[in-house]
Amino acid sequence: MTPGLIRPDMAALVGQPYDVRVSFPVTSSDIRRWVIAVYHPEPPPPRYLDPAAEPGGRLVAPLDMNVFAWGAARVVPTGREIDVDPVLAAYGAVEHHLGVVPPDLRHGLHGGASVTYTGVRIRPGDVITTSTVIDRYLEKRGRVGPMLIADLETTWTDQDGRTVKVARMSQIRY
Repeated sequence: MTPGLIRPDMAALVGQPYDVRVSFPVTSSDIRRWVIAVYHPEPPPPRYLDPAAEPGGRLVAPLDMNVFAWGAARVVPTGREIDVDPVLAAYGAVEHHLGVVPPDLRHGLHGGASVTYTGVRIRPGDVITTSTVIDRYLEKRGRVGPMLIADLETTWTDQDGRTVKVARMSQIRY
């Protein structure tokens, strides 16, 4: 273990949202465009194209649809952002969004990702909000020296506050 990468001011950031985004209202066209692109060159399943194919007569989006593919209607600033060396941000630093100077780690790797789906489906008219937090930090010693692993968690909720999915990702900085 390499002590010192996780400072107390960084540890205090765990669980605090640093990236909150609100989508435009999802449209039937958004869903259709997404599935046509994703399933190309094969035709997409009818449930994503024809409302009559789905119980209740409303289109349903595929689980992996990214409603932010066309941008966000609104990004909610934390009000604590500070300027940081762009190299640090490019390799995964997020602490600066919450007013904390990140450690001087100038290399990064993607450490893996997973998504848990809740069964709540995205449908036309939904407005989705994502909130990303640092779930935990780990320090390790690798062949190239000290490494900081930040596990990030993004929760997707609909306009009724129901959780649609939770995405987890690990970032490795060294």
